[in-house]
Amino acid sequence: MKDTTTSPASNSMETVERRIVALDGFRGLGTVVVVISHFYGEVQHGIPALMLGWIAVDAFFVLSGYLIGRLILDKSKHKNFFRVFYIRRICRTFPIYFFCIIAVFYINGVFHPETTYTEEANFPLWSYMAFLQNFWMVSYDTIGQHWLAPTWTLAVEEQFYLIAPAMIVFTPRRFLMPVLVSLVALAVVSRIYFLTTSETSSLAAQVMLISNGDVLVAGIIAAVALKTWKLDWARYDQFLRVAPVVLLTATMALAMVTGSSSPLFQTLAQTMVSAAFALMIMSLVRGSPEAARYENKVWCFFGNISYAVYLTHLATLGILHNVILGTAPDIATPAQIAVTTLALPVTVLTSWILTKVVEEPITSYGRSFKWSKETVERQTQARPAAQASANS
Repeated sequence: MKDTTTSPASNSMETVERRIVALDGFRGLGTVVVVISHFYGEVQHGIPALMLGWIAVDAFFVLSGYLIGRLILDKSKHKNFFRVFYIRRICRTFPIYFFCIIAVFYINGVFHPETTYTEEANFPLWSYMAFLQNFWMVSYDTIGQHWLAPTWTLAVEEQFYLIAPAMIVFTPRRFLMPVLVSLVALAVVSRIYFLTTSETSSLAAQVMLISNGDVLVAGIIAAVALKTWKLDWARYDQFLRVAPVVLLTATMALAMVTGSSSPLFQTLAQTMVSAAFALMIMSLVRGSPEAARYENKVWCFFGNISYAVYLTHLATLGILHNVILGTAPDIATPAQIAVTTLALPVTVLTSWILTKVVEEPITSYGRSFKWSKETVERQTQARPAAQASANS
């Protein structure tokens, strides 16, 4: 998800067109957290303290919301906006995703993972190809094929991409923030409903677009605030740095008091975490001292291959355990720990190859579709005092 955005160059919000390297590192750190959580935390004898993947997924959602929101605000004035936007999204997200889905279905047929994951439900291939697997998860009350379980987040993002551009472009600017705040409230209410009703699977509170709306919208709110609010942002830099720590600490305290499986925690934690990451991203974009930590080459490397890592890491782990030990992944024995650790460099190498061979060339082709010089003045849009372009 290598979108780029712009960074404030002064307190007046005058900006220059450049990549925010810290956001690549932010994504890379989140990718490592997901892998560690799935490899060493979310297995039968895993370490509970490492089960932080859900927090990283929320970070991905917020970052996606911010980057897409910023892009739409910057580029929607171009006459060919919708055409170029969707061509670039398709080239960026579809090829490597379809490649991995088809590969996993083929490999599943060879290794018969039902021998190690007896709880699996085999959703049809087309449900994954159409980004509808989250609906199947709710209908069958199961995550489906274990190796493809993380793809529900990609389904949510693709569904979000279908709605967000038109929503932002055609909503009058004076109503945009109230609409976004209303969507945050709708997401909270939907989670309450899904968690308390017996009419649908509680998975709906985790994997549906409506129940994740507050996380994605938090990123858009951050983009709208930085782009259109005429504030002396330097006065708020310290708040942007401290508030995320307070919110994340409060989330952990809520988990200890109520339990991480309680309806109260599952209802509120996502909103609290998404607000924390939205503020954190605003701080990084503003060039806070913490940004330098995320510009680390290691984090940026993982940020560059993050999409492929996310799609392949569970399959890589499962294949190695299946082939070498004939069991589902776990870390209960030295042999299992060794195989799991071996899966780390194999995942990185596989993901790097897929990024270089599949993702980057097709993404570059998508970028060959340029924004038109011809613009349209949308009546819903009020031009901010200072505008800047952002590479999509």
